[in-house]
Amino acid sequence: MSDSLISLLTALGDDELILGHRHSEWTGFAPHIEEDVAFSSIAQDEIGHAAGYFGILGTLTGDDPDHIALGRAPEDYRNAVLCERANGEWAYTLARHWLYDTADDLRLEVLESSAHEELAQLATKMRREERYHLIHADAWIKRVAHGPVEGRTRLEGGLSRAFGEAIGLFEPFEREDDAIKEGWLPTASSELRRRFIDRASASLDELGLPTEVRAGVDEAAEFVASSSGDLIASGEEPPGQGTRSTGGGGRRGVHSDDFRQLWDDMTRTYREHPGATW
Repeated sequence: MSDSLISLLTALGDDELILGHRHSEWTGFAPHIEEDVAFSSIAQDEIGHAAGYFGILGTLTGDDPDHIALGRAPEDYRNAVLCERANGEWAYTLARHWLYDTADDLRLEVLESSAHEELAQLATKMRREERYHLIHADAWIKRVAHGPVEGRTRLEGGLSRAFGEAIGLFEPFEREDDAIKEGWLPTASSELRRRFIDRASASLDELGLPTEVRAGVDEAAEFVASSSGDLIASGEEPPGQGTRSTGGGGRRGVHSDDFRQLWDDMTRTYREHPGATW
């Protein structure tokens, strides 16, 4: 059993699980019925992908995948902070959707070469499905960016709020160096972060969206521990001191206030009815 592989699978599965639940909250509330259906389908896919990661994890640890998903304390989840943020308005959700699926496509691409055969096969399967998520996100971003001024302005605001925290998707997870040496993760998070910033920035430039939406994003930043133990970008002050968040901390169980509400809703049935399945 490899502790580094367990850490990798936990982070990957938690990202999918938590974002899937956030997407599911749009069911019945999306701007029109087509998006009710689309976001419900995307949410179902993400939670299904989490089940795939947790299935491998359960084989390694002997733990039940349902317990992995719903039976842990809040501080035991390793999802990026971006995934847990409250949906807010539609523009923020679209921005997060596009940023996450852009990042996930890069991540799945390298995982297809993982030394763990089952993980590599799962990544290939997921990437085929996630392709449609990215097509959906791209279509919305282009539609709003080329649409009326009000919508474009709202989109810019959503991207400004989400872009910095999207960097937290590439916060190194626990034992990452070991995972790279063992071949579970073929490419380091720092390199994936650079590729993500380059790709996302090029797409935003093509749409004519202002550079301000990604202001403060430092391609060369490294995540380090602050005096409080929280992970922040090198040279950045701890959160709450007027600096823009890089979305760090999630990979070590440090979450935002938004997470507690989501965790409580997500796990309530499992906690109140032991043995229930999802």
